[in-house]
Amino acid sequence: MAGKVRLSNFESLRVLSMVMIVLLHFGTYGLPKVVSISELSQMNQFLFTFIKVLCIVGVNVYVLISGYFLCTSQFKMSKAFRVVRETFIFSVLIFAGMALLQRTDGSTAVLFKSVFPVYLSTYWFITVYMLLFLLSPYLNILINQLSKKEYGKLLVLLFMVNCVWQFFHPLGSFGVNGGYSIVHFIFMYFVAGYLRHHGQRLASLNKLYYLSVYILVGAGTALVVQQAWDLPFKLLTYNSPVIVIMSAALFLFFSKLSFVSGPINAVSGYVLGVYLIHEHPLIRQRLWSNVAKWMDAGNPVLLFGQFLLYGMVVFGICLGISYVIYSMINYKTFFKRKTPVKKVKMAG
Repeated sequence: MAGKVRLSNFESLRVLSMVMIVLLHFGTYGLPKVVSISELSQMNQFLFTFIKVLCIVGVNVYVLISGYFLCTSQFKMSKAFRVVRETFIFSVLIFAGMALLQRTDGSTAVLFKSVFPVYLSTYWFITVYMLLFLLSPYLNILINQLSKKEYGKLLVLLFMVNCVWQFFHPLGSFGVNGGYSIVHFIFMYFVAGYLRHHGQRLASLNKLYYLSVYILVGAGTALVVQQAWDLPFKLLTYNSPVIVIMSAALFLFFSKLSFVSGPINAVSGYVLGVYLIHEHPLIRQRLWSNVAKWMDAGNPVLLFGQFLLYGMVVFGICLGISYVIYSMINYKTFFKRKTPVKKVKMAG
């Protein structure tokens, strides 16, 4: 019997999400070093904000992919250990490499954050994701017990607390923290569970509808943010209502695609390494400061072309390094295995 064919729709979304995360970080840590966004023309300001809005969904989409598969899969602690192990290896190798190049301050704090990256939240996403993964079997019990009506009420309640309340009276005791929290990840997990178990009506709509929602809501949000920076700044958080809607729309668009691509399936296995490399504290500031120096800030016409090009270059270089490190892990550290272990994927 032929083996089960693995579709590439969610694998391509996984890759796209990491590209978005790289571009978002470039726009946050790199581009402002060479150009003042407020001094650009209205059109270029809109383009920058529009790209940022489109890319900020990357983290949410990752959680949606994970929740979509985890909510129907059997919990395996080995998956959590695998992510922790890979994160540790990447972090320690980066620290060792930077130490050899004398690019560390030699402090104990830097050493500890590199050796205990999950415990000390060196990568905030990994730390919060690990907690979500450990909670997933208990969240699944609730998902399976709730009726569709009760599930809908729960989502509305969580949406109000996690996404809407911040516009009126943000309470730190809620632990929402702009989406950098387990509260937001649990909410997105429940959204994914609802789409998996009760999303038949949503799945019946044309895929172009969801792509249009993603782009048009993104464009509208960019226009609003460009015109008024005070309250609308909260629109550019992971738990922003419009960002959540855009994340779900992009996820639903890719869920309706059906194709198989060997290269995409292969690349998707290494994209977690892209995050672990470019977001390490010893890499982040140096990386984007150096990349920003490549840009010709004096030519606003080419500015965003350079932004996209150099963002993709960084993604490609980190992907290549990720491939090398995973190959070392699979064939050196675990050489007793007859076949390479599977690369880590933030999904079930």
